Amino acid sequence: MLKDLINNGNNEQITEYINDLHAHDLAEIFIELNDDERDKLYSLLSSARLAELVSYLESDDAAEILSDFDIKKQKELFEMMEPDDAADIIGELEDDEQEELLKVLGKNSDVARLIQYDEDETGSAMTTEIIVLTTDMDVKQATKKVMKEAADVESINTLFVVDSNQQFLGVVPLIALIKAKTPCMVLDIVEQSPFVKDYDLITQSLEAINNYGIFEMPVCNENQQLLGMITLDDALDLYQEEAQEDFERLAGLPETIDRTPIKTALHRLPWLVLLLAISVPIALISSHFQDVITAVAILIIFQPLISGSAGNVATQTLAVTLKMFSTNEKGIFFSSIREILTGMINGLVIGSIAFGTTFLFASLHPSISVAPISVAFVVGASLWLTVFVAPIVAILIPTLLRIFKLDPAVASGPFISTLLDMTGLSIYFGLATLVFGGLL
Repeated sequence: MLKDLINNGNNEQITEYINDLHAHDLAEIFIELNDDERDKLYSLLSSARLAELVSYLESDDAAEILSDFDIKKQKELFEMMEPDDAADIIGELEDDEQEELLKVLGKNSDVARLIQYDEDETGSAMTTEIIVLTTDMDVKQATKKVMKEAADVESINTLFVVDSNQQFLGVVPLIALIKAKTPCMVLDIVEQSPFVKDYDLITQSLEAINNYGIFEMPVCNENQQLLGMITLDDALDLYQEEAQEDFERLAGLPETIDRTPIKTALHRLPWLVLLLAISVPIALISSHFQDVITAVAILIIFQPLISGSAGNVATQTLAVTLKMFSTNEKGIFFSSIREILTGMINGLVIGSIAFGTTFLFASLHPSISVAPISVAFVVGASLWLTVFVAPIVAILIPTLLRIFKLDPAVASGPFISTLLDMTGLSIYFGLATLVFGGLL
């Protein structure tokens, strides 16, 4: 509808329509507009409304749009945004653009302080726009401060209390401040509160928010001085980003969503080529066992059973392992032992079923098999061993990556599945060579 109004309506109709839209909905429509339509929309939006619109866009899209404005307009828009949103967008700009903009904004600005953090650190996601109370205030002074600063902060549900050295002491819920009656000091109604540190990993802070059920989590530095907070809506966004990132890496994808098929192909192609290169040894392994394959052709029929079952078990264990790492779950060692024992038990059950099924199949097709009991043993034992090894591999690889300070999620499904294919084939055809060696 907005496109129709821009092309066919008058300015008054367009302005009325966009003023009634939530910024999120406006951002969704904005992406579909062409350059001329966007230019017309810019002329009708106030700076405050434009800043709000840009905040709801993806960071890379917002950076691209803001690059079209002069430095003076950029400064105006960034100063109207939440500092954490502004920092995310600035992080997407080219280095020279970042440097120029940060120089204009000032090195001591909230945005400049936030952008110094790495994107996986808590400080990069916090907002510094909070209401801070001191212990020497009475509730009347505190109430006046809340009323004065309410319009300039993201939330007033939680008020943060510090001492004279800016060290965090606790929080005062807004409802507690409203209920308090003078004479009463802020110190008398302050409540203890957990907090996170600015250089903590975001995943750790998100887990703390979840565990404590806090809507506004205080963020402090190493000296417990209050720096800002992470709000629940920011936490939800971060949860989504972390979940998508882990999904992408689990699937071996650098990105799941891109703007064009060409970009998507260019991002995925290196990974696919790498996986293809890793898969070459699988063919080489099979060539080393060509004698036993030729002599006992029925083995080829059951080869996918070995690879498929191991890959399924490994993917399940990898998901559990990544969850334990991301949530810093205690007892990782015992959980790993549990996964390995589970694989051993499942392998024994699946191997037994495969043994019976293979024996029946081989007995019914004597023209393509010799010694049905031996074929069944090779398939069943190989399946059991491979399913037993699968969780060990799915735990070992991400654990080693974590020890070397690498993201365990890069031990994605395709890489582990490829490694298990090589392991499974070696076990399968190696055992077959031992069993059928006398027939070759």
